[in-house]
Amino acid sequence: MATYQQQQERHSLLAVEFTATLPDVWFESSEEQLVTVTIDGETVFSETLFPSGTHIRLEDLCDMVEPYAYQRQTVQLVVTCGSASQSAQVIYCKCDFGDETAAHYIENHFLSILQGTKLTSAGRLELLAVQGSDAASCVATYSDGTTRTFSGLGAWLQRTAFTIYDVSPDLFVTANKTLIGYTITCGSRTQEYEMDLSQPDCAPILIFVNSFGIQELAYCTGTHKVDPSYKRSAAYIGRIQKNYRIEETRAFKADTGPLTVAMANWWDDVFRSEDVQVCNFYNGEVQPGKQLLITDSKSAYSNDDAELPRFTFTYQYAQRNHNVVQLQREGRIFDNTFDNTFN
Repeated sequence: MATYQQQQERHSLLAVEFTATLPDVWFESSEEQLVTVTIDGETVFSETLFPSGTHIRLEDLCDMVEPYAYQRQTVQLVVTCGSASQSAQVIYCKCDFGDETAAHYIENHFLSILQGTKLTSAGRLELLAVQGSDAASCVATYSDGTTRTFSGLGAWLQRTAFTIYDVSPDLFVTANKTLIGYTITCGSRTQEYEMDLSQPDCAPILIFVNSFGIQELAYCTGTHKVDPSYKRSAAYIGRIQKNYRIEETRAFKADTGPLTVAMANWWDDVFRSEDVQVCNFYNGEVQPGKQLLITDSKSAYSNDDAELPRFTFTYQYAQRNHNVVQLQREGRIFDNTFDNTFN
């Protein structure tokens, strides 16, 4: 495997690349050449370039490729200079993994930055994405020490470039046994889940686009508050003063609840996401709801052994109209929750 310094100094494409770590591409040449860049067969750049010294250099390819990769998740990139060319399969990813190559990462990891056990609970929808379509299986562990293998897990979403599997804990429940954890295997990739048997209420439930351009779910188990504010513009109309404009901002404050270090690092992907939606629990299913705008987040924590990371953040509806009424909810004021309790 190439070292980090070698990765930074290379000037040619590997067979598989991430958008965030696309290198500058150099071609040896002492005279001007026509340089073209094609993405999935479509020419997006075509210019005659002049050499700098003995090389023609094409820099900042990421800015050119990333918008296409975001829409398609994976694209085929070909850079041609005269009679020479370089090509790569480019996968959308905003992470820098240091000396880890893109090919090695996608072969050994799921399309998530979570690098540890994920805490889940009964009733939750859990999604897990993999590059390609390798078959996924599960080994579930129960409180009596027994295990059970589940093969051929179903796809929640299937695309040419990737597959998102439904790995919800309810799929691995066995009669008269208590599920305490399970491990998902897909090729050489593994992801462990640990059950929270207390089944805490979740509010809010967020579905967000992660650093790989893939949707993941995040559950908050701490306190959830609503804090609306109103900006009133008043004027005299005739002899009567009236509010002629009332602008409502419906702000929500959420608490992730206690987190492990692995999940704390993963939660930062929620805060850096540009696409976040609130989810609601209707008729036994989690359904995406309104688009959100996270306006503030506090995700600081230390390496103190006695401290468990716990993050808070503020969000509001992304749309202009904040007078949102959710008729499907059973009497709740503002908490998107699994149970039937009132605030």
